[in-house]
Amino acid sequence: MRHTLFLALAFAVCATASAQVPANIEAQLLKIGQVVDPSCTAKLYRPLMPMSDFNTYWPPDAPSPVSTAPLYPGVTITRDQSFGPNAKDVLDIFVGEKGGSSRPVVIYVPGGGGNKVEQQVRESNAFYDNIGRWATKNGMVGVTVQRHPGSGNWDDGGRDISVAVDWVRDNIAKYKGDPGRMVIWAHSAGNGPLGVYLGHPERWKNGVQVKGAIFMSGNPVPGVGGAPGGGAGRGAPAGNPAGSTCGADANMGSNNGRIAGPSGQTAPAGFGGGRGAGAARGGFGGPLTPEQQTERDNLPGFKKTPVKIALAWAELDPGVMNATMPANAVALHDELCKIDGPAAKDGKGHCPEMWMLKGESHMSEVFSLDTSDQIVARPVLEFVKKAK
Repeated sequence: MRHTLFLALAFAVCATASAQVPANIEAQLLKIGQVVDPSCTAKLYRPLMPMSDFNTYWPPDAPSPVSTAPLYPGVTITRDQSFGPNAKDVLDIFVGEKGGSSRPVVIYVPGGGGNKVEQQVRESNAFYDNIGRWATKNGMVGVTVQRHPGSGNWDDGGRDISVAVDWVRDNIAKYKGDPGRMVIWAHSAGNGPLGVYLGHPERWKNGVQVKGAIFMSGNPVPGVGGAPGGGAGRGAPAGNPAGSTCGADANMGSNNGRIAGPSGQTAPAGFGGGRGAGAARGGFGGPLTPEQQTERDNLPGFKKTPVKIALAWAELDPGVMNATMPANAVALHDELCKIDGPAAKDGKGHCPEMWMLKGESHMSEVFSLDTSDQIVARPVLEFVKKAK
C-alpha cells in the first residue's frame, strides 16, 4: 500500500508546485497523443523561447560558428568543451552573470541519439539550451552533456557519463559551480547510461560524484518491475505517427534538422524514431549467462548508493495508463524503500521521490524548461535544492 499512498502524495505535489501546462499547448499535446514526437512538440514550445537559438550561433551546414555574440543576455556559454577522447565527448556550460561563486550544478543527459542539441527538426535546435538558461535563472550552473555511441561493451554508456562527471567535478569551480553540489538528470534513452553509472561505482576511476540523480521517462534498472503497460491516459489518442499532427517529417531521425559541428549528426538510412529502448535496457542485448546478469545488474548499486533519486514519468508518455506510475518505477521505488524499513519516507534515506508529470508528454517534459510551463521545472528545482 505504500506506493499507492505515495502516488496520491505525488499528485498533490504536482498540483501545488505548479499551475498547469498552458491550455493551448495541452490541447495540442493531447492531439499528438502518447507518442515520442520531438518535431511537433518543438513547434509548440519554440514560440516561448528567445528569438535567437543555436542556429544563430552555428547555422545549418556552416562549417564553423559564425557568431561570437552572446545568444542570451546575461548568460555566458562555453560551447563544445571536450571532456573525453571521443570527438563527440563535448558539453556546454551555462553560467549567469548574477549569483555567488559556489552554485549548484545541474548536469543534463539527453535521450535520443545523445546529442546535447536536439536534431529531429530545425525548430528543435532551440533545445536543449532551454535547460541551461533555466539553470542560470535559478542560481545554478547548467551543463548539457553529449553522449556518443559505445563500442559494444555493456558499460560503455556508464563509462562515458563517468568521464563527463569527473571532468565537471574537476573544472566546474572555474565556472562558479560547486563540485560538491552536483545533480545529474537523464531523459529517455539517457536513463540507461545513467543507471549503469549510478549502479556500478566500483567500475569508475572516481566512483559516483553526484549528490542527486533524476531518471525521467526511462528504466534505469532493467529486470525490476516491467515496461510501461499498454493503453492511453486521459483519452489521449495513442498511435499518431510522429510528425503527423503538424505536418513535420515523420522520421524523427531524418536529416531535416541537421547542423554542423560536434553536435551535428547524420541519420543513417532507415533510421526510425523511438525511445532508445536498447539504451534503456542498459546494454542487456542477447542471451546472458547468470554471471553476466549478475555483473550487469544495476540494482545492488542502487541499494547501496547515498545518491538521492527521483523517478519521473509524463502523463502522456507512451504506455502510461490513467496517469499512474509505470510498474517498473513503482517496483524500483518499493525495492529501495524496503531498505529503510517501516519508517521509509519518500525522498528520505534510500527511498526515491516519484513524480507523475500531469499534462506533459515524453518531449514536452524537457522542452518546457524556461517557459511558463512549470510542471517539471518546479520539482526539479526543489530536488536540486535538497540534494547536498
